[in-house]
Amino acid sequence: MSPIYIGVQNGGRKIHGTATSNPGSATEGDIYWNSNDNVYKYYDGSAWQTVANEALGESPGFAASNAAAIYATGNRTNGYYWIKGDGTRAARLMYCILDASWGSGGGWMVVANHDGAKEQHAGHQPRVTARTDQIGSDDGSGNPGQTSMVPEKSFSVDMVGVPYTKFLHMAYPNSNMSSVNTSNWLRTSGPEAYYTGSFNSSQTIPTTVSYTTADFDSKGGLLSWNGSNVARRLAYPQNNYNWLKAFANASNNVGSPDSTFKLNGSSASTADYPVWVSYNTFSSNLASGTFSFTDSTSSSTQSPTGWDDFQDGSGMGDQWRIEGSGSTVGVYRGNPSLVALQ
Repeated sequence: MSPIYIGVQNGGRKIHGTATSNPGSATEGDIYWNSNDNVYKYYDGSAWQTVANEALGESPGFAASNAAAIYATGNRTNGYYWIKGDGTRAARLMYCILDASWGSGGGWMVVANHDGAKEQHAGHQPRVTARTDQIGSDDGSGNPGQTSMVPEKSFSVDMVGVPYTKFLHMAYPNSNMSSVNTSNWLRTSGPEAYYTGSFNSSQTIPTTVSYTTADFDSKGGLLSWNGSNVARRLAYPQNNYNWLKAFANASNNVGSPDSTFKLNGSSASTADYPVWVSYNTFSSNLASGTFSFTDSTSSSTQSPTGWDDFQDGSGMGDQWRIEGSGSTVGVYRGNPSLVALQ
């Protein structure tokens, strides 16, 4: 049968009806029923794709742009889903938190995790990254698989072209770490400690070796878990919850390994540069007031293995506090932590 044209006469998109093979001279948006495979197929501009009889994110062929897109379909089941971003690279698995009661609303992707059990560079060094030479897990390089994205393993996923507007870095209990469960990432009472920021417009992670995000439009807000605001925010100094400027993968102060973005420090022994940090100030082209997955070295007041400021010369000098803990120094220092983007 002749196709039905949608739009201008003898042009635009076409409904081809039934066929046993892909029609020729296709235009993006064309669709037909393949009677051999008993599926609808559509042309995406470069190839014929199957209209999947499955939920968004459940296969590489029906991958989502981000977790928020899955959440928008009404899915509220946490788990591993296929994310493709803008299609720059192939779809990859990410752990997506879709529970509406988690972090003031679901649609979060866990994009980097540190297990709190070792120095950052002792296994895979976690970073929020869009580079294939920085992704991986304690199990090896490349896109981490489902068994590699669990609390007991450090990992980084490929965020190239994946849009987000919200950021969360949270410390969680070191409990039942072999799987994602309500003892760690999904604890109903929320994280041990956290800080957060958001943008007014969609962002993506730069692909340079080192980088910084733009400055957050909003920061320091309370998030809720299970219907209640969780007052365990990171303050710097005490009672200042609006300290966060941006986050970065940062080189040292002389521009090693590259000079795109630099810290005001160079003495790290627990992590390789570029190191992932959040930071408070940027002056003379150097970032200071930094916080990371671990401290930069080991001492009685510095954790080389878990949640702490990064005192390579750029850190907070142990002036950070946790909401509700008064002037007590180092609450939850050394815990495992994750970065999630929404």
